[in-house]
Amino acid sequence: MSDWMIRGLVGDDARMIAVNATALAEQTRQLHGLTGDAVRVAAEAIVAALFMGAHIKGEERISFQIQGTKPKCAFIADIDSTGGLRARLTPAVMHLPYFGRMEGMLLVVKSLPGKEMYRGVTEIQAETIESALTRHMGQSAQVDAVLRVGAEINEAGEVEWAGGILLERLPAKNPENSALAAAQFAVRFDPLRTIPVDAILGAFQQGVLEGQAIQRLEERELRWRCSCGQERVEAVLASLGVVELQAMREEDDGAEVVCHFCNVAYAVTGERLQQLLESAT
Repeated sequence: MSDWMIRGLVGDDARMIAVNATALAEQTRQLHGLTGDAVRVAAEAIVAALFMGAHIKGEERISFQIQGTKPKCAFIADIDSTGGLRARLTPAVMHLPYFGRMEGMLLVVKSLPGKEMYRGVTEIQAETIESALTRHMGQSAQVDAVLRVGAEINEAGEVEWAGGILLERLPAKNPENSALAAAQFAVRFDPLRTIPVDAILGAFQQGVLEGQAIQRLEERELRWRCSCGQERVEAVLASLGVVELQAMREEDDGAEVVCHFCNVAYAVTGERLQQLLESAT
């Protein structure tokens, strides 16, 4: 399979999540015509979003959002528990003047249908997405961790690769040894903070990380999945109310709705608008 998320253990004291999201990042680039730094921002944000969605189950969903102020931009990704993702970044052309750093806010929302379960906000303080997400996870989980996120864009502006790895310290078997376990985790895995991400992923593929054997426990396929559809579009139109439906029926004799995520256009005929209007009244 092309894109994947793998869970496992590294040695006896760390759990691991590794992500390859190259195809998803490239599909997002193509769908939204991204160029320049926008490609890298979207690719790294997609990897970050997948880490935040790694532990959801059932009908739970994660909405991962970035509202950038420097540069001005907006990113959103929706992730479901089976590895489905859709993403969008605007504008299509961006420039990061500070070596990949940006400013703004990072928002993570966990929800069930009709119910919000969690909302967390972290300021992006002239830093990379990797750095901001590391702080966000540290504030919410309070667990020693090493997070790496990266992407490579080729000369043609295409996503060569996008991925990352997350290591979290397992709780010490004896609570009295917690401080020692934290120190050992730092000594063993802190060097990963400065090693290029592609080198880390290469070592992961070889089954060894910082001299510790990797035990793979679960592998999940990642793929693009959008929740748009004709029925959903018509439901949205119906929710606009009688006045709006009447205007669309009389002025345009129909409507066209384009999905912001996948750019698919859905046509609703004047006859169908009339049926929705009659149902609404």
